[in-house]
Amino acid sequence: MDEQDIKVKIDSLDFKIVQILEGNGRTPNNEIAERLSVSEGTVRNRIKKLTGSNFLKVKGLTNPDFGRNKQLIFILVSLENVRRWRETAESIAGLPNVKSVSMLTGRFDILVEVFIEPHQLITFLTEQLGNIEQISSTESLVTIKNFNKWV
Repeated sequence: MDEQDIKVKIDSLDFKIVQILEGNGRTPNNEIAERLSVSEGTVRNRIKKLTGSNFLKVKGLTNPDFGRNKQLIFILVSLENVRRWRETAESIAGLPNVKSVSMLTGRFDILVEVFIEPHQLITFLTEQLGNIEQISSTESLVTIKNFNKWV
C-alpha cells in the first residue's frame, strides 16, 4: 500500500510522542507516558498507529564517520523526462546501499543518499543506477566529514 493511500489523523499528543522519540528512540513507553501524563497503553497504541501508517519509523542509526569502511555519498540525478519521476525515484530507492531518495525542485530531479564502500561507487553508478531508464546524468558528492548526520 502506498503511503499516500494511508490517511491518519495526527494530533498534538502524537507530535509530543514523536518529539520524545526523536530525542531518544529508546525511551521506554512508560517513561513517555509519565512525561505526557497518559497511560502506557495510550503511548503504545499511538506508536503502533504512527509506525503502521508510515508516519514514524524508530531505528538505530550510526555516525557515518565512525570506524566503518563505508562512505556517505550524495548523488544528484537529472532525468530525461519527469513524467515517470516518482516511478524512477522508487526504483532507485530499491537499490542496495541506498539510504534515502528525495524528489527535488531545481536543477536536479532526484537526490540519492548512498552509504557504500568507496571502491564500489563505480559499480553502483554503472551497473545499478545506470540500468534505470529515464536517468540522463548524475553528479556524485562524496562527504569528507559529517556533522549531526546519522545513517
